[in-house]
Amino acid sequence: MTMSARIARPLAAIAGGLITVVAVAGCGTSSPNAITPRTITFPVLWAGSNPDGTPAAGIEPATIAVGTEGDAGFTVNLEDIKAKQAGPSWQAATASAATVGTLVTGVDQSAVDLTYDITGAIDGPSGGGALTVGTMAAITGATVKPKIAMTGTIAPDGTIGTVAQVPAKVRAAKKAGYRTVLVPFGNRTEFDPSVGREVNLIAYGKSLGMDVRVVKDIAQAYYEFTGKTVVPQPRVAPTITPRARQVAVRTTRSAVAALRREFAAGDNLIPAADRPAIRATVTRASDALASGRTALAYGLAVRGTYQVKRALAAGASRALAADKGVAAARAALRDEVSTLLATANREIDAQSDPSGLTTGQRLALPAALGWYVYSKAILTSFGKSLGPKSTWGAAELEDAARVVGDVEASLLRFGPDAVAMVKASPGAATADDAATVTFLSGYTNFLVRAGDANRDYYVTVDYGQLESGGGPNDIAPVLAAMSEIVRTTPTDENSLDQEILQAANAVTYYVLGATVVSGRSFGMQGFGQGEDPSAIGAPALLADSVKQASATVYWWSADLQPKGVNLSYPLWQRQWADAVFAAYAGTPTGPAAGTIALNELWYAAGSVLLANSAEANLKAVSGG
Repeated sequence: MTMSARIARPLAAIAGGLITVVAVAGCGTSSPNAITPRTITFPVLWAGSNPDGTPAAGIEPATIAVGTEGDAGFTVNLEDIKAKQAGPSWQAATASAATVGTLVTGVDQSAVDLTYDITGAIDGPSGGGALTVGTMAAITGATVKPKIAMTGTIAPDGTIGTVAQVPAKVRAAKKAGYRTVLVPFGNRTEFDPSVGREVNLIAYGKSLGMDVRVVKDIAQAYYEFTGKTVVPQPRVAPTITPRARQVAVRTTRSAVAALRREFAAGDNLIPAADRPAIRATVTRASDALASGRTALAYGLAVRGTYQVKRALAAGASRALAADKGVAAARAALRDEVSTLLATANREIDAQSDPSGLTTGQRLALPAALGWYVYSKAILTSFGKSLGPKSTWGAAELEDAARVVGDVEASLLRFGPDAVAMVKASPGAATADDAATVTFLSGYTNFLVRAGDANRDYYVTVDYGQLESGGGPNDIAPVLAAMSEIVRTTPTDENSLDQEILQAANAVTYYVLGATVVSGRSFGMQGFGQGEDPSAIGAPALLADSVKQASATVYWWSADLQPKGVNLSYPLWQRQWADAVFAAYAGTPTGPAAGTIALNELWYAAGSVLLANSAEANLKAVSGG
């Protein structure tokens, strides 16, 4: 799945304490691993403003408790929510911390009960990384080093994202008696209003007698706090199996051939100004395929297909409006949306069928189905926007047609390719259906809760509202539609095919919610829905995030593959995502390639982390 097609996404974001927010309900326990009840206090750096508007910063001790006595999931305790205005922020931070922390440590989400409590002020997003480390330490029982604190958001793949007011936080840590502060890679330098200039944080820390260290991901941060590693360094490179490689080659040939045909057949509808760029992509994809660079060819085919589909769809809408009027163009687009929505529902039902699949394939399906699920959310939101009271004119209809072009590519080409790769990647072990249902149910409940928290943060802090209005490229109505889709997800256990579908809904909801509240980490303008992002304010941060997400997939795959876990699908995602990003790095197309790559890598990382948890918790019944 790609950013421009499946989601328009940037990066993660997230993160107060007497109102109890409902805990995620869980179901049973499939884990053979005992969970030791434990409570720890973990430091969370915060920064904000005093009532008079002057800067304020400090360290808030967060209490994190892990056990199995309550409902599985996580509970957030908030105090003085109105005065501190931290409710949605704190919920979102803890939701992401709970989700990433449980997946990375491999604890069973259907059995673990996490409780977070804080009583003081905290700025939401910047607490996510620290809370994730604290969650992991509470679960593992690792001893946390004293006098060390950190700031940074947490992404779904474990990347530590940038935050604001880091110099103030370093000073606050110094005042509180801390000696070491971990800061995100993107905050190596930052403007400090107290001195009126850009400062190097490492050098600035030394001037204060502090040790400021840069961290890129949660594994590095966890090591700094505990001295413990999360996943061992790869000894042998993970590989795609021969069977999966054959499917990758076949689907790549098909994708490149289809791209060439569509570009040639639709040349009259593609504006002359757009043809050279699209032709260049088609040529590069063909050359890459001919020279055996399969991953690059597929990545370029993805990029080129969106270019062609968007141009053709917009051209057709423009021609129809000019010939028969805007009403006719609107009616035609409404009919197409209805047809594609029926296709999405039909394919989702068919592809979530677990018959004949191993446990590993069943657990990989949710990520592959994301192509269909996100498309369904877009089409659902468009169905409302194109209703009888629609005010979209010719320009908006062209924009909407471009988005529908993305959806068509996702549903009819890249979604089927993804499912084909999953089906070509059987694992060595198969778990009992009932155990798999329980495991997936716990996973789904965690992600839905995390998605809700990110949605609430986005609505309350970033967007201000969440409704079905807005323009065709507005991601908010899609998030609203995704929220409605997951509202039908029961917290109790269902049939295996339903649990697979619910997990697909949940993972897309989670990643979409985490993305829309964090795009500003890169200075992203636009989300890529039906259009390329117009700019990336911090391209170095985007490049580093792509690199870190890719490393997450690689390291975890290398650890799990010797245990009989077939991760060919996420490894293939990593290969073509890395290739298309490298192909356009440093060019005007870099932002588009970067969002495509990062989006795909986030899904791939989610797959390997889910596989990690499954390997730990289902092996007792799988024989694996």
